[in-house]
Amino acid sequence: MFIHIFIAVLITYLSLPGLDKALYSSLFWLIVIFTTIQGISKSFINLNKGHFLYWHQLLSPIQFLVAKLLTNALLMLVFTVFSMLIFTIIHGVMVDDTLSFLLIAIVTGGGISSVFTISSSIAAKTNHPGMLLPVLTFPLVVPLLLIGVKASKKATDGLGFMTSLPEVIILLIMNVLIVVLGVLLVKFIWKE
Repeated sequence: MFIHIFIAVLITYLSLPGLDKALYSSLFWLIVIFTTIQGISKSFINLNKGHFLYWHQLLSPIQFLVAKLLTNALLMLVFTVFSMLIFTIIHGVMVDDTLSFLLIAIVTGGGISSVFTISSSIAAKTNHPGMLLPVLTFPLVVPLLLIGVKASKKATDGLGFMTSLPEVIILLIMNVLIVVLGVLLVKFIWKE
């Protein structure tokens, strides 16, 4: 995944050497989303029925989902920080308020990883998980991403964290709702 991130950022530099702030934020989120799709979205899809039976004997469905959510959130955090670091090394410092941008990226990334994890757990129980996963994730990821892009654009322009606070609060509320719904749904998914 780190090589994918590095190559993607390098391609943005080679094709757009004079990157401006608005484009920086957009390209950052595109790379983060594609990294998430490659690295996190298949967390349940790669498990076959035997794996599900094995984990079902060891853990409750909620424990297993929470462990997957935490693992994928940690992976998303690492991917996001690495992406930001590589962007800064290759393109230079483009963000005026780096701490706010990083916080917004972490909160948005946590929500995106939760959506992909929970959608993956639902899609894994169907006959065609690869086809169902995008259908399940798209309606939930787009609002998260739009709010995250809007807030990160404010941080890129250096408007201060307080201007992004409403978006961060909305992102946190959405993250909590996604996790709660996932915990409620996982009991029904695992009954099969």
